Amino acid sequence: MSVHTLDHHLETIGQTQDSPSVAFFDLDRTLIAGFSIVGMARERIRHGLTRGDLRESSVILADLLRQQRNMEKGQKGPGYKRLVTSLSKSLKGLSEETLIRLGDQAYDNTIARSLYSEAIALVEAHRRAGHRLVIVSAATHYQIDPIARVLGIEEVCCTGLEVENGIFTGATLAPLCYGEGKAMAARRVCKRLGVAFKHCWFYSDSIDDLPLLSKVGNPVAVNATEQLRTHASKQGWTQLQFKTRGMPSLETVFRTLLTLQTVAATTAWCALGERMGIKKLAPPNLVTQMVGEIGSGFAGIDIEVEGAEHLTRNRPAVFIFNHQSMLDAMVLAHLLRRDAVAVCKKELATNPFTGALLRRANTLFVDRESANQSALLKESLEVLDSGRSLVISPEGTRSTLGEIQPFKHGAFYLAKKAGVPVVPVVLHNVKDALPNGGLLIRATTIRVTVLPPMEPARMGGVRKACEKMEQAYDRVLGQSEIANLPSALRRAG
Repeated sequence: MSVHTLDHHLETIGQTQDSPSVAFFDLDRTLIAGFSIVGMARERIRHGLTRGDLRESSVILADLLRQQRNMEKGQKGPGYKRLVTSLSKSLKGLSEETLIRLGDQAYDNTIARSLYSEAIALVEAHRRAGHRLVIVSAATHYQIDPIARVLGIEEVCCTGLEVENGIFTGATLAPLCYGEGKAMAARRVCKRLGVAFKHCWFYSDSIDDLPLLSKVGNPVAVNATEQLRTHASKQGWTQLQFKTRGMPSLETVFRTLLTLQTVAATTAWCALGERMGIKKLAPPNLVTQMVGEIGSGFAGIDIEVEGAEHLTRNRPAVFIFNHQSMLDAMVLAHLLRRDAVAVCKKELATNPFTGALLRRANTLFVDRESANQSALLKESLEVLDSGRSLVISPEGTRSTLGEIQPFKHGAFYLAKKAGVPVVPVVLHNVKDALPNGGLLIRATTIRVTVLPPMEPARMGGVRKACEKMEQAYDRVLGQSEIANLPSALRRAG
């Protein structure tokens, strides 16, 4: 059996830079957890885009979910060909423009948070090695294209749907990109590029992809079903198991509940103090420590910090961080522990679950729609003047993959105005513990890099300082799993 660690496999890819190659990726349960077609079906039902009533689409969705559960258990389920055919027939009369829109919505609402971080690392490793990247899947363009754009993969081989005058006819185009059909599609790519199969890679989870897995020189079983796992073991193929997405364990559910209880208990304690008029019942530093220490412990989060000395040596300061997850606040609370005030969007102030907690921690709330920020500026400067620090995300929003979004100038203006340093906190993989849109916290070792402070005397112009710091974040994250994301993707948001 050849079950490899991801790091070992990434090193192997890096040793193949001198040979022309194509890296083929299956989509469902390989690049993403579960099936992309489920997200599409849910969007159709959500928008009422069904023939007659919900019954037909509901039956199809039930079949899809049953297929997903059976595949995860390594069991047979409803034939994928039959499901694709049924779904194609149900599209008859729908405009292609509508399905393109549904595909984008399915990605935003469902699929984005199912992207495996390990798969992103694989894609980037092959890109660094100069390999051509191709998604080859039984899914349609409408499911795949949003994912391909995010990953920077320009070529897709997939199942085609017949369209006449911009309207679906209900028929699929032969051959279906499934089983032997995938091998045929990959053969056409290799012939066009002049690359032999023996120099190619293929990542898949299913025994149904055996026709292509058996032809490439580097077959890799990813999250393999029982049948493929058995076959791969006999053949000595590389096997990888991804854990950052997919079905949660009971431990994951239990840890999430404990973490939520910690936040709820702290919130209740703060609310009690407010009603009784006893502010000392839950002082801001105690709130921060309870969430940062107890919460992260229950969540099963270990934090590895490089440059930890910069967290305590420069106070007060404006601490900035790259926004990846709702867990960012817990990680920052664990790191800073005391005398730190966060700046958050005003919508969180009225959140029934965390509003009281944030207010007790003296959080400053910003109205992002307001053109007049003078009151916030005054409050922020008062915080720094009192010896406490500010915690701000200059991006303002979080990305799907963790790539840096354009920095705003506010944090740098405040630091320069108050004469305090900007201390950059780079979060590498908080999204692995709780991705954007995720509900369950997974036990994870989170890596953090704290860069040397940017002193106000050496800051220069605010705009220049902001650009310089954004570039520093790009460089640091360039050493991690999203190393060579295309520049267009980093700016796209």
